[in-house]
Amino acid sequence: MPHAPNSSVSILMPVYQLESEIAANIDRVADVVAGWPSVEIIVIDDGSTDDTRRAADKAAEAHPHASVVGYPVNRGKGGALKEGFRHAKNELVVFLDSDLDLPPEQLPAFVNEFERLDVDALVGAKRGSMTSGRYPLLRRFLSLTFAAVNRVLFRLPVRETQTGLKVFKRSALDSTLPRLDTAGYTFDLELLARIRKAGGSMAEAPVTLAKGSSQGLSLSTLWEMGRDTVKIWFRSLRW
Repeated sequence: MPHAPNSSVSILMPVYQLESEIAANIDRVADVVAGWPSVEIIVIDDGSTDDTRRAADKAAEAHPHASVVGYPVNRGKGGALKEGFRHAKNELVVFLDSDLDLPPEQLPAFVNEFERLDVDALVGAKRGSMTSGRYPLLRRFLSLTFAAVNRVLFRLPVRETQTGLKVFKRSALDSTLPRLDTAGYTFDLELLARIRKAGGSMAEAPVTLAKGSSQGLSLSTLWEMGRDTVKIWFRSLRW
């Protein structure tokens, strides 16, 4: 069994419109990290208009190391993680999507691997979960294409950037996160590109998707991804 991390850990969970699931998901993450000596869970409500904030607040009351922050207007995942980082206090910072498409039970092994590798960023690699029947063929093709384009444009030493489980040294985020321009889907790409440009080190480790977790991509999301990737590349020429 993986041992508890040697470092203090902040887990940032951005959430939007998840009133029916967020309470149980907070409880589940809290149970996974209950034995860790120094941990905080920060849930960031990204301007939800349903009952997400109330449900999250109520769930967090049961866990002394959990808290909820937020704001009234939706800013996107990048904006939510920026807000969560403003409240984080610990040495390592974990990004974990609140829908738990990436089950939190793999957090101990993932953080252990991060400490073993001693890199600035560890990115979850879900390729092993992208099998026929669990991940739509079109989604797999688009994911692989996006990864190939980013390897060419940004020379990143990781093949995946968008997986919703990552861990960082706080020092790597201190110098890059506040400077990010992107708030939407490609937020992760800009963050990793900036860390790399600043001389930071990174690696990948396999993660597992929850069964039935895959969702389709709308045409508007595909357009946003392509447009923002080009924008990030042009901006990166001036970093």
